[in-house]
Amino acid sequence: MKNEAGYTPLLADSRFEAFLWTQFLGAFNDNVYKMIVSLVSVRMAAQVAGQAGGSRYLALAGAVFVVPFLLFAGYAGQLADRFSKTRVLQVTKAFEIIAMLMGLAALVTGRIDLLLLVLFLLATQANFFSPAKYGILPETIGTVNLSRANGLLELTTFVAIVIGTSFGTFLYERWQLQPAKMGLVLLGIAVVGTLASLHIRKVPAAGVSEGFRWNPFQEIVAGARVIRQDASLTFCVIGITWFWFIGALFQLALLLEGKEVLHVSESHVGFLVTALAAGIGAGSVAAGTLSGKRIELGLVPVGSFFMGVFGILLGATTKYGHALVYLAGLGFAAGLFAVPLNAWLQEKADAKERGRILSTNNFANMVGVIGASGILWLLHDKAGWNAGAIILAAGIAMLLGAYVTVAAIPLACFRFVMRGLINLIFRIELEGEENIPLTGGALLAANHVSYADAVLVGLTTPRTARFMMRRIYFEMPLAKHIFRMLKAVPVEEVSPRTITLALREAHSVLEEGHLFAIFPEGHITLDGEIKEFKRGYERIVRGLPVPIIPIGIEGVWGHWLSCKNGDVFRSWDHVWRPRVSIRVGAPIWDPITPEELRCKVIALVAEGAGVGATDTVSPEMA
Repeated sequence: MKNEAGYTPLLADSRFEAFLWTQFLGAFNDNVYKMIVSLVSVRMAAQVAGQAGGSRYLALAGAVFVVPFLLFAGYAGQLADRFSKTRVLQVTKAFEIIAMLMGLAALVTGRIDLLLLVLFLLATQANFFSPAKYGILPETIGTVNLSRANGLLELTTFVAIVIGTSFGTFLYERWQLQPAKMGLVLLGIAVVGTLASLHIRKVPAAGVSEGFRWNPFQEIVAGARVIRQDASLTFCVIGITWFWFIGALFQLALLLEGKEVLHVSESHVGFLVTALAAGIGAGSVAAGTLSGKRIELGLVPVGSFFMGVFGILLGATTKYGHALVYLAGLGFAAGLFAVPLNAWLQEKADAKERGRILSTNNFANMVGVIGASGILWLLHDKAGWNAGAIILAAGIAMLLGAYVTVAAIPLACFRFVMRGLINLIFRIELEGEENIPLTGGALLAANHVSYADAVLVGLTTPRTARFMMRRIYFEMPLAKHIFRMLKAVPVEEVSPRTITLALREAHSVLEEGHLFAIFPEGHITLDGEIKEFKRGYERIVRGLPVPIIPIGIEGVWGHWLSCKNGDVFRSWDHVWRPRVSIRVGAPIWDPITPEELRCKVIALVAEGAGVGATDTVSPEMA
C-alpha cells in the first residue's frame, strides 16, 4: 500500500481503516463525555451557586482537559519512541475503558468533582495517544499517501467532534434522569474503539536506548532543542501552534459572536461551530488531494491567506447566513493550512525521535490554546472589544501570517505555483517517479524539448533539484531572483573555465546528497530530434556512488513553449492542455557512454509516445 497513491487504496486497507475507526471513536467519545459534563456542570452548579457557578465549572472543565498535555507530554513522547507505536495505541485505548467505568460511577453519583476527574483521565489518555497516533503514519503509510492520510485523519477528527457534541446533547436530554444509561453508552463506545485498535498494523519499536526521563519537562526541552536545530521543523511547530491558537480564538469568540453581533440562540451558535468543523474536514481532504504523492507546503500560505480573507469577512458581517458561509470557507482554508504542516512534521522527524518531537509539538499547541484564552480575556474583558472586532483582528493576523509564510518558505511556494501553472497548461502523465531516491544524491538526465522542461523535471520528485542553465537566461532582469532562489548554476558555453566551475559545483551538490538535473544535449531542440549527448555528466558523477536517472519528456514539441518554428511563442498549432508524458527510467549505477544514455532517454520518450523505441524520435511523434 505504501507505493499505491490515492484515497481508494488507502481506504481499501483494512489496517488503516482500523486506525481511523480507533481514533474516530476516541475523539467521538471524548466530545460526547465533555458535552455531558458541561451540561451536568451547568445544571448542578446553577442549582447551588447560580449561573456564575456554572460558568466557573465550565472554565475549570476546559482547564482540566488542557493540563495533561502540559504535564505529561514528555512521558507520552518517550513511550512512543521506546515501544511499538501500535502497542502504545492499543494500551492507551484500553485505558479509555477504565476511564469510562469511572465515568459511569461519576454519572450515577452525580458528583462534579468525579466528573472532572474522569475528564482529566480522558485528556491524559488523549495525550498519550496523540504522539503514537501521528507518529505511526509515516511508518505504515509512507510518503506517497502521507498527506492524504493526514487529510482523512483531520476529517474524521472534526466529524467526530461535531457528531460527538450533538450526540452528547441528545443523550443528556433523553437520559439526564437515567445517568447509568449514558455511562453504559460511553463504556460501549470505548470497548468498540479498543477492539478496533487490535487490528491496527503492527510496527516495531524505534529502538531508542537512552534512559527514561522522569522529569517530563526535560523531554520537552530536549525536543525543543532538536526542533530548533532544524529550520523546517521549527517552521512546522510554529505553524501548527499558530493554527491551534487561531482555532481556539475563533471557537471561543464564536460563542460571544452569536450573542453580541449575530444575536442568535445557543443552538444557532452550535451550527456556526458545525460549519467551521465541516469546512476543516473538507479542506483537509482537499489538501491531501492537492498534495498528491508529496507533502505540499505551498498550500500553507494559500490556507493562511484565505483564512485571513474569510476571517475579515466574518468579523465584518452581522448576518447569520453569511457567517455560516464564511465559517465554512475559513474552515476549508484551515484544512489546507494544517494538513501539510502535520504531514511534514511527521515525515521529517527522525524515526527515533518522532515521539519526542510530536509530544513537544503537542505541548506548544496547548500553550497556544491557553494563549488564545488569555488574548480573548485581554481584548474582550479588559479592552472592551466585541467578538466581531476580535475575529476581524484575527483575520488580519492570518493575512500577515500568509506574508510571513511566503517569506519563510519561498521555494516551496514557488514550486507550488509552478506546479499549478504547468498543470493548467498541460495534462501531465507521470510514470516511474519512484525511481528517484527520496534521500541521497542523484543526477537527473532528460531530453530538452522546451522552456518548460525544468519545471516538468521538477514534477518528478518532491525534492528540489538544482539545474545548470545558460548565463544569458540566468541574468534575465525579471527572473534572476527566482533563479538565484533555486540555486541554479549559470554557465557560459563559450567559456571553458565557467563550464569547468559549473561541473565542479554540480559534483559538489551530488556529493552533499542532493539532486542535480541536466539536459545532456546542451540546448533546446530546434527540430524535435534528440541530439547528441555531451560528456559533461561523466565529470559530474565521476568518483561518486550516485545513480544517473534518465528521464524522457514527450508531447511538448509544437507547444508555444517549444521552438518548433525557430523560437519560443511562435508555435500555436497545439490543442488546449496537450498530453505530456514524463517517464522516469531505472537508476543507472554503472558507467554509461553518452550514446547509451541517449538511447535510454529515447526509449523512454518512445514509451511515452506509445510507440516502439527507435534510434531517433521524429517531430511527428509528438
